[in-house]
Amino acid sequence: MTTSTRTAISAFVPALLAIVIAVATGIAWLGEPLRMVQLLTIMGLSMTAGVAWARAVWRVRERPSTDA
Repeated sequence: MTTSTRTAISAFVPALLAIVIAVATGIAWLGEPLRMVQLLTIMGLSMTAGVAWARAVWRVRERPSTDA
């Protein structure tokens, strides 16, 4: 595994953490009446995961390919 591959993979770690936290939080709140703070927390975690994922994909795509 090259250095650029490790850097690209490590860019997905924040996205993975945000997704895991959002899913765990949603599961923990199952069956409870939905409150505004819960809705905003899930939305914020989802947006954080989306931005982290987009930045990671962008970082992977901007790296020059060493194949060829």
